Amino acid sequence: MQHHLNEISSFTDKQLFEAVCEGNERAFQHIFTRFYPRMISFAGMMVKSRDAAEEIVQEVFIRLWEQRELLSEVKSPENYLFIVIRNQALNHLRAAAKEQNRREQLWEALQQRVADDSTTLEMLEADQFFEQIVARLTPQQQLVFRMSRTEGYSHQQIADQLHLSKETVKKHIANSLTQLRSYLKHFRQVMLF
Repeated sequence: MQHHLNEISSFTDKQLFEAVCEGNERAFQHIFTRFYPRMISFAGMMVKSRDAAEEIVQEVFIRLWEQRELLSEVKSPENYLFIVIRNQALNHLRAAAKEQNRREQLWEALQQRVADDSTTLEMLEADQFFEQIVARLTPQQQLVFRMSRTEGYSHQQIADQLHLSKETVKKHIANSLTQLRSYLKHFRQVMLF
């Protein structure tokens, strides 16, 4: 067995795929090591985002392992991997385009309502953008803010649960409110132009 493990590093891509098909984790690690940097680079060129590229490549490797029984059918592992990456990247771009389109439609709907009723705009701001605005806070601020505003905890209860001082909790909430007001003000200016 030891001899076999040492040989893995000299396996061809096809041999590695066949070994992975049989559940060999070392072979899977070798495929990962061999292809990961180029796959990240390739995905990155398509989606123009290092984070998205890493997510895409990780997803491909997860699926590769989950569907490893099918790998024995693959004639050219390298071609296979890059085709899968390309398809995942295209799916990502399509989803991003849909999201952008949805956002633009929302902005248009909001702009339309500005003319009709400014209170409607404020209701929409509060409802549809609250989560996006809160997401801009630091994780600690988000937690404190949600505990205070959404779950109704007192400053002291939050301080006790998170092992913070009451003053720190007050500062987090004050900073959060300042940032939220600033973002809403900016949002309104964008909407009114």
